[in-house]
Amino acid sequence: MAQENFGCCRLLAVDDNKDCSELIVRTALKCGYEAFPLADARSLLETISRWQPHIITLDLCLPEVDGFEILSLLKTAQFSGQLIIVSGQPEYLRDQALRLASGHGLRMLTHMSKPIELAQLRELLTTVKASLDQSVSEPLGPTAREPLNEKANHEDRH
Repeated sequence: MAQENFGCCRLLAVDDNKDCSELIVRTALKCGYEAFPLADARSLLETISRWQPHIITLDLCLPEVDGFEILSLLKTAQFSGQLIIVSGQPEYLRDQALRLASGHGLRMLTHMSKPIELAQLRELLTTVKASLDQSVSEPLGPTAREPLNEKANHEDRH
């Protein structure tokens, strides 16, 4: 994390289960992300502030704080990236977390159960990365060029 020139696609895997977070990170790296795990939820706000991830995968059961509390922290931190809940909790709890996150104004991608289906995660991350890449490299839209074109057309007529 000593880098200062971060790429356009960063993923933070928040999970106290080392195997799970490393699997998410390896998958993200293969999809072209910069990624790393975070097991200590107490340093989450500082990490978000310094590293500014585009995606956070979040386990709902962490030792120091549960995932529902982290959703409030993410709102407080004004996290503007996208969120994926990754949890072994029953689907109704993952749905509840998704609704709570959306209610806090967080951008939810989906929720996934553990153990993670790698093909599903890879497909999701690839789709999101393509969207992030496009938004970074997208040229100015036609509305941004219209005044310039109108001026050029006006000058051509005189």
